[in-house]
Order: sequence, then C-alpha cells, then structure tokens
Amino acid sequence: MLDVYTLFVCELYVLIFLSIIMFFAWKGAHYDRTLGYLSAALVITIFSVFFSSLRSYGLQFLPIALANMLVMLSYGLLYNAFRAFTGRPAGYFGLIGAGIWGLLCLWPTFYYSLPYRVLVSCLLCIIYTSALLRELWRMRSVLQTTWLPAQLLLWIHLLFHLARIFLDSAIPTRLHGAIGGSNFSIYVILESILFVIGIAFTVLAMVNERTQIEYKRASWLDPLTGVYNRRALYEQAEKMRLDAHRRNEAFSVLLCDLDHFKSINDRFGHDQGDRVLQDFCRLVETKLPVRSCFARLGGEEFAAVISGDERLAHQVAENIRSSVPESLPDNVYYSVSIGVASSQLANVYTLEELMMTADNALYLAKASGRNRVEYRQPKSAESALRTVTEN
Repeated sequence: MLDVYTLFVCELYVLIFLSIIMFFAWKGAHYDRTLGYLSAALVITIFSVFFSSLRSYGLQFLPIALANMLVMLSYGLLYNAFRAFTGRPAGYFGLIGAGIWGLLCLWPTFYYSLPYRVLVSCLLCIIYTSALLRELWRMRSVLQTTWLPAQLLLWIHLLFHLARIFLDSAIPTRLHGAIGGSNFSIYVILESILFVIGIAFTVLAMVNERTQIEYKRASWLDPLTGVYNRRALYEQAEKMRLDAHRRNEAFSVLLCDLDHFKSINDRFGHDQGDRVLQDFCRLVETKLPVRSCFARLGGEEFAAVISGDERLAHQVAENIRSSVPESLPDNVYYSVSIGVASSQLANVYTLEELMMTADNALYLAKASGRNRVEYRQPKSAESALRTVTEN
C-alpha cells in the first residue's frame, strides 16, 4: 500500500530539485529556449501540487480550478519546449487546455462532479501528450539516441491516462489526504513523479545530443563555403564506396581546381575571391546527383565523390566545367579544371587510390590548357580483379 502523504512530499521534493537542476542547465546552455520552457513548466507544476493540497483545509477553488489550470499550462509549456527544440516559435496551443478547464469550472455540474473532472483531465492529458508525440516525430531526423526513449516515455504516459478513464472509479475518498480525489489518486501521483523525472532527464539528453550533433557538424563543414571539409569527405566517401560495393555499382572521384585563382585575389581582392569560392560551391551542389558528396580540400581545390560509372562522372564533370564560366559572380570570370577517376569495382580500389588517380588526371587537365575535363583509369579492372582474386 502506498501512502498518499509520503507520495505528496516526494513529488514536491522531486519537482523542487528538478527545477533547480533545470534552472542551472538553462543558464549553462546560454539560456536555451527548450530548457527555459521546461524550467517554467516544472516551477508551475510545483504551485499546482501545492494548491491541490489545500483541499484538506476545506478549500475548493484553488485545488479544483487553479491547480488543474496550472497543470494544463505546464503541459502547454512542455509543448512549447518541444517546438523550441526544432526552432519553431511558441504557439497558443499551450493555453487552450488551461482555458478549457477554467471555462468548465464556471459550470456547477462540472465543478462539483469528480467523474466529469477526471474524464476531462484525462482527455486533455491525452491530447497534449499526442501533440508532444507529433512534435517528437518531427525530430526523428535530428535525434538518433534519445528519440526512441522519448517516444516510449510519452506513450506510457498517454496509455496511463487512457487506462485511468476506465480504471478510476472517481469516487471521492474518505481520507483527508494531501491531494484528495479518489483512491486512484495515489497512482496518479506516483505516475506523475516518474513522468516528471523521465521527461526532465529525457529533454536534457535531447538537448545534449543536439549540441553534440551541431558540434560534429560544425567540425565537418568548411566555415567559408559551408560545404564539407577534407575530414568529412573521407568519412562520407568511404561509406559511399562501401555502399556502392553492396549495390554492385561503380564509384567515381572528381577533383576540381579553379584556374588562375591567385590572379583573381590579386586583381579583385580576397573578398571577391571568397565570393568566387562560394559561387562555385553553390553551382556544383546543383549539378551533383543524389548519391554524392562534395567538399573543399583547401584553397581553391575541391573534390566530389559520386556513385556512378565513368560515363556519369564525365557527364557531371563536363556539366560543371561548362557552367562555371557562365556564372560570373559580380561579373568576375573564372574557370575550372577537373580530373576524374572511376572504378567499376568499388571493392577493388581504395579512396586514396582513386583520389591519387584523379589528381593525376587533374594535373593533365591543367597541363593541357586548363578549363577542361580529363579522365584516367587507375589500372585495368581485369588486372585489379585478378589481383583481388589471387589474394
């Protein structure tokens, strides 16, 4: 048997402790909006629990009307916390639950009927939890580790309130407990304690995972152009090469070097040179196929890897080469030389071997007059396959 007084004290202690943790987490995260809304929701829930305890003193309005309105308001703040996580503005949906409860309390039949209050409370909790699940679904592409635990927590919370509709007899208890209500209130308090602990640390984990992803993404991007850097290229390209091997597809590398780029910096200044680099990246990203990766290796050198054979690679390279002189950012003419290397057997050649072969092709393109595409094969596919078979 669970004691309602003990649970009440535990709930207040947990809420106060978590509110302090969330406040410092919010401050330490440079006032992150998600943690800010969560902190406000916890503080409001403390007042809600406190007001609900006043029923034992013979009060009705504070525990029945105000306390439940604050509970719905805390749900709304939690909903806004999820919206803030995805960068969306706060909505008015969070105020609807509190408004509905306040209006219903003006109706005496609802105000003095515990079964009606239990039913409406469960329905509002189910609606808000469903809205949280909907917002969480939008985060599935962002979160990899915490998405599934967050889903599980919210579904348990939703199913509990759904079950309460059928299990709570809504018969007022004769005990003058801190919370009052029906005998099922003990389980409501226990579930709310577990849910508050779970949602607080789940949101903390979500924010932490998002921060780690942002740091990792920033370490992968070239700060000037916004495309991948060399480190990211090698990581992503190796995954693409293995995927091409599984699909039995060819794998190609394109190395690009802007022609006479130093003269652009000397004639127009480094700011204009930066705009040329940015223009080139924007142009290339519109020409690459879906399964591809593009990166800046350094200076005016770039590389792209695509899942495709020699024909596709040459077509993409030629498309890029012919489009570059027509771009004219700020009426500045520039061109590009491209070296291409392909392998029909993605499992035979390493990325380094293909990059080296493409670099030789690029050297040939520059030595042949620039503004051209050159292709070189690492070595014959038959010879490479024979070597792999013999090993």
